[in-house]
Amino acid sequence: MLLAAEGLPTGHKVALIVMAGVFIAFALTVSFIAPKKRPDFPGPNGLSVFVIVSLLLFVLMVLAINFFG
Repeated sequence: MLLAAEGLPTGHKVALIVMAGVFIAFALTVSFIAPKKRPDFPGPNGLSVFVIVSLLLFVLMVLAINFFG
């Protein structure tokens, strides 16, 4: 069975795994941990920061896939 990542150098695989890990950690943190500590998360004051960080991570993930994949 051929995997799509077989032709990638090890450094590129590691970069994609790290970026995916950051993206997943952020998603799990804002889904499960943040609402327990702050029930009004992200709240009216933190909504813009949350949206900016979410979009930034999304763009970085797409760029990582485009560059390393």
